[in-house]
Order: sequence, then C-alpha cells, then structure tokens
Amino acid sequence: MADNKSYRIRVDGILVEVSEEVYRAYYSIERHTRTLDEKDTRNGKVLYSDLDTNELLGEEMIPDMDSESVEDSAIHNILCRELHQYLAMLPKQDVELIQALYFERLTEREYARQIGIFQKGVNKRRQKVLDKLCDVDFVDTIWVQGRPSIPLFFLL
Repeated sequence: MADNKSYRIRVDGILVEVSEEVYRAYYSIERHTRTLDEKDTRNGKVLYSDLDTNELLGEEMIPDMDSESVEDSAIHNILCRELHQYLAMLPKQDVELIQALYFERLTEREYARQIGIFQKGVNKRRQKVLDKLCDVDFVDTIWVQGRPSIPLFFLL
C-alpha cells in the first residue's frame, strides 16, 4: 500500500508526478529557503533593493568609502593650480630643487650628489625655497608644523 503512494510537486502551476526521492529533495530545499526567509524577517534583514525608488537604486545610496569626495577633489585642483603659479614665480634653480625633492622624491643626499654639492647645501637651499613660498602664503596652506600635510608630489 505504501508503494502505491504518488508524489507530486507543482511546476509552473501544474502538478507533476515525481519519485519519492525527488519529492523529498524538492521540499527539503523549499523548507530550507522558507526557514532562511523566516530568520531574515525575525532578525530585521533589509535588502538594498527594498530602498529602490523610481529615480535611484538602493545600492546607489550606499557611499563609496574608497572614492575621493568632491570637496577633496576640488581642494586638490585649487592647490595644484596655486602650486604651479607659485613655482612659476621661482628661479629655475629653485624649481629644479622642488621638482627633484618633492616630485621625483629624491633625498637631499641624492640630489646633492646629482648637482655636485654637499647635502647641507641642498638642505639650506630647500629651506630658503620653502621660506620664499611661506612669504606668499602657499606653504601655510599645505604645511602643518613644518611638514607637508598634503605631499607636494600629489599636487602634480
């Protein structure tokens, strides 16, 4: 009598006769899915798609913490423009020093070796150039406690 039992599952609204093995597998998966949905409801799970509007998807409302903010980008552009203006006012020798130390990221010792003077001479020249930039208030904009708060090589 147990052998005559028929098993059916609904597929696209139509009852289809299946073996006991298929029946049990189908309903165990369905029950598992219902259990997960019940847990989500109980725990207050919210889907990003629940936040969708006509104008915006829920996923688009999540801020991208890796992307640069508009404000930072605007400040960066202004500082770049100012830096290039101030560098244009400096003598060629001073511009080469700034270029080597901050844009090419050479050490004072490497630059000194390159131009054939002592490292201490490069250090004094660098300080004089920074003092010139301080006189036009540019360094105060990007320097904090004598060090760049925004490295110059980022302002290219």
